[in-house]
Amino acid sequence: MDATVKTTKSGIIGGILGGISLLYVIINTLLILNFFTGLIAAEKLQGLPIIAPIFLVPLMIVPAIIGFFIKKDKLCLWAIILNIILFLVPISYHVIGTLVFGP
Repeated sequence: MDATVKTTKSGIIGGILGGISLLYVIINTLLILNFFTGLIAAEKLQGLPIIAPIFLVPLMIVPAIIGFFIKKDKLCLWAIILNIILFLVPISYHVIGTLVFGP
């Protein structure tokens, strides 16, 4: 009985950690899309949605990895994959911008 309760609690914690990491990916992706499209006026953010993933993704991938080790589910795995892709977005944005517009 005690092992079942412990397994259920660790499964819930693993799912919450993966959900937190995935929520960050969704919010930052929406901010990046807003940065490119300009649907909502956010002049005070300026280039923050593009620069933020470089600093915040390493912090947000840690809960996803911990959640994946606790509970091997697809939510944590998708959070890890999408965080890696989100980390590469600003790097590719700056590389492509440099190649197109010059240094």
